[in-house]
Amino acid sequence: MVGAARPKDVFTTSQGEELARAQPNIAGLEAVRGDGAWIEASDGRRYLDMAAGIATCNLGHSHPAVVAAVLEQLGSLIHLGGVCGHAPQRRLAARLAQITPERIDRFLFSTTGSEANEAALRLARAATGRSGVVAFRGSFHGRTQGALAATTSKAAFRQGVWAGDVHVAAFPRPDELGLPEDRAADVALGELDLLHRHQLAPVETACYVIEPVQGHGGCHPAGNRFLEGLRKRADTNGALLLFDEIQTGFGRTGDWFAAGTYGIEPDIMTMAKAIGGGFPLSAVGASRDVMNALGPGDHGSTFGGNPVSCAAAVAGIDAMEAEALPQEARRLGEAALARLNHLSERLPELRVRGLGLMIGVEVVHRPTGSPVPEIAASIQREALREGVLLITSGSDGNVVRVLPPLVITDAELNHGIDVIERAALRATGVRSV
Repeated sequence: MVGAARPKDVFTTSQGEELARAQPNIAGLEAVRGDGAWIEASDGRRYLDMAAGIATCNLGHSHPAVVAAVLEQLGSLIHLGGVCGHAPQRRLAARLAQITPERIDRFLFSTTGSEANEAALRLARAATGRSGVVAFRGSFHGRTQGALAATTSKAAFRQGVWAGDVHVAAFPRPDELGLPEDRAADVALGELDLLHRHQLAPVETACYVIEPVQGHGGCHPAGNRFLEGLRKRADTNGALLLFDEIQTGFGRTGDWFAAGTYGIEPDIMTMAKAIGGGFPLSAVGASRDVMNALGPGDHGSTFGGNPVSCAAAVAGIDAMEAEALPQEARRLGEAALARLNHLSERLPELRVRGLGLMIGVEVVHRPTGSPVPEIAASIQREALREGVLLITSGSDGNVVRVLPPLVITDAELNHGIDVIERAALRATGVRSV
């Protein structure tokens, strides 16, 4: 028959052959189960997870509180698609209002970080009646068209993307500029003022969208001075300040959100990754006045605010609070940074920076500061050989990210740092003594 499907023999098909080339598998492993900070692969080997699903599994793997909440919810209600409301969604909104900055008290749910940022940009434009958006060099806000327009962590992501009145300003990077943090912030704010003078008038600016710590861009903290400057300019110009807390949220930086870590309140906040305790979920948070710019049905997501994901999220937030995980991230992050900074004193090729348990180890050619992605990749491979999962980031792939679950113990973290140290020494050709 013309057009008939070819019979398939599943026993002669190579494992994974049907997966698209673009389907990610960074470590090249097939995981079969996870427990806390550990993953077991199909070969039976256990790996310490220092990637945490790219800062998603803040509670580690298979946290019992999340598992119990999901099993209970599966027995009563799985999906509604926005046709009806449900209690898990209401409970989650109330819970988020307790941990987000004071002015954030209304929530719109979707499924992915990209969706949340799309909705947030649309909300900012609707609330201000303006179209102009300022994003910052090195940012990553998602892989859908509107979010990609504000993404500049890698040029390849933007191929064929229409900018749509999104303008790109400098992000303060003291290491690259060779300046102290405050001076780098002043330089970046000065460039923003020039952008307003020559490209996008303040009265046409709907929002400034920024990651308080850039993730895919290489774990660059924005710093207090720069974020305070943005808050001031947003207030002066009648624009909104939009924090993309998709990777920084839910304890990662040492507070519930980086907004709390820095003590600076945004007008709009996006959340995803760790919000669902491992289940697909994202949210936009804003004040009632801002959120009311979108009416019933003006925006939606078929699986946004799914009952199972919301139940998992509530249980996850309760567990994070009970186990004081934001405070643990601050304590453990300080210890990890101290050890990695000590390593960088021995290896001048390394630049270390971060906030809480969101840490980047950048590899550069020290005389010139040019990126050396080969050594970063070698550190990643060497660590994997010793049973530690790491991922890289940065526009050139030369930043090794340290993003362990927040439930990691002191002993586990120290083991992970031990492995990173040995891997870095081997990758740079330095003998361990």
